[in-house]
Amino acid sequence: MLYSSSWNTQEQWPNCFSGNMHGHILQLCVIQAVASFIHLEPKNATVLRGSEVHFNCSTDESWDVMTWLLGGRTVLTISVVHGPLGSDESVSTVNHSMSSLSVWELVLMNASFSPTLQEVTCELLPTKLGRSSSALFVQEKGNVRILESDQSVQEGMLVIFHCQASGWYPDPSVSWVVNGTTVDRGDYNTSSLQDPSGLFGSTSVLQMKAETSTTVECWASVSAARAHQSSSVKLTVVAPKTPQDYTVVIAVIVSVCMIILLAVLILFLYYRKKVKKSSSENKISASLWTVDLSSRRRSVADETRGKVNLGYYAEDVTSSGHHDLRNRADIISPPRVPDIIIFRSQNQKEEDFSNLYYKGGKTIRRVTTV
Repeated sequence: MLYSSSWNTQEQWPNCFSGNMHGHILQLCVIQAVASFIHLEPKNATVLRGSEVHFNCSTDESWDVMTWLLGGRTVLTISVVHGPLGSDESVSTVNHSMSSLSVWELVLMNASFSPTLQEVTCELLPTKLGRSSSALFVQEKGNVRILESDQSVQEGMLVIFHCQASGWYPDPSVSWVVNGTTVDRGDYNTSSLQDPSGLFGSTSVLQMKAETSTTVECWASVSAARAHQSSSVKLTVVAPKTPQDYTVVIAVIVSVCMIILLAVLILFLYYRKKVKKSSSENKISASLWTVDLSSRRRSVADETRGKVNLGYYAEDVTSSGHHDLRNRADIISPPRVPDIIIFRSQNQKEEDFSNLYYKGGKTIRRVTTV
């Protein structure tokens, strides 16, 4: 296996880069480059904050001190004679060396977050090989939640869900899953914003038409996470309410009202006609009774001619003495009997009034003094 090195090849083998280099010298340079190396692996490591990360530094060169640096800061020093020097709880080391190859493993126990790449360096002293470096990328896994709670809507309605992912680095990948099927990216919108600490917050909006009851999930993840973070709500779809048809009810009400109105109108007309008829009958009866009563009075006067008045004496009214008496009678008039006003009910007959007149009436006698 051929490993690449980060040391300056031209400085290590200057004869290999001279202009008058012969063929056997070039062959020797190639053999020496293959045989001598310092290698650090992996070249790139991406982990979540708080995770363990392992790096292996191997070489076939002789060395006295191996130094490990993280972001330019020394985290571990190893002596070829005494082994690891000092102690740091955040790191540990394991020796995997063989007779012809030195292999040391660096273990970072708790990777710390940084919004920038961190350089991990294995440096050998003293040696012409120098050092080899790798890149460490620490990500942050935040949280995710759907802002809405479980919903119950009618079939066919448009439903909107909001998903909020906060405290992530780098910008998380947000997706929606409905009834176990991933929603196309074109069906939802996602926006992100980075805060001063370097962490990202994302908001995603999903609009969907309610067709069947289902579970709606929002997923958020970064590349270093083995599993996504998720939040879910239940969507219950109910059948749309059928609008009630009041046509029949309105028709029945209108019909009943018309019947009642017609009945009231008929009763009113009947009552009005009956009142008019009764009034006319009363007027006719009153007229007949008055005429009959008057005729009865005249007939009685004609028949008696004062005979019922025992003080009546027929005299010749043409004499002069009687003429004076008549003149004096004109001056002193005798008292008159007031008219008799008789009221009768509608059902009373005319013969009752005749009986009243003859039975209940008194004979009035007038005495004339001569």
